[in-house]
Amino acid sequence: MLIPTKHEKLENNILVLGSDILTFLKIKNYNIEDLFQKIKKIKPINLDQYYNTLTFLWLAKIINLTEHRIFIKK
Repeated sequence: MLIPTKHEKLENNILVLGSDILTFLKIKNYNIEDLFQKIKKIKPINLDQYYNTLTFLWLAKIINLTEHRIFIKK
């Protein structure tokens, strides 16, 4: 869910995870798997949370996916 509740850890919220993903994407474009491994090193994230966050960022037209590469839309 996008809206944090008092029972949810804020670090696992899609909005916070999206911010972390965008921080990495500002530096360079990543392969989908490489970005997951990079995020996983700093946060306890599972694959479902990762894909839900990517879907949210894509639906919000913040990121774009091309041939397994993720980049920020200009």
